[in-house]
Amino acid sequence: SDAVCERTELDAIRFANEMQAEYWSVSAKTGENVKEFFSRVAALAFEQSMIKELEKTAGHVVQIGAGNLISM
Repeated sequence: SDAVCERTELDAIRFANEMQAEYWSVSAKTGENVKEFFSRVAALAFEQSMIKELEKTAGHVVQIGAGNLISM
């Protein structure tokens, strides 16, 4: 029912807030927000990877792919 779905979504939002996580409403059935969600996950994974790499090379120059150099 709509009431059960709404209560479940509110519980999910509350849980995400407690974990300091993002909440995404996606639908495998309709495809709603699926591409955007996976793009966000990929961006977060890349960001964390780059932060770890930059922390290892603090004060050095870092090459990211074939792009420009980043100085720390």
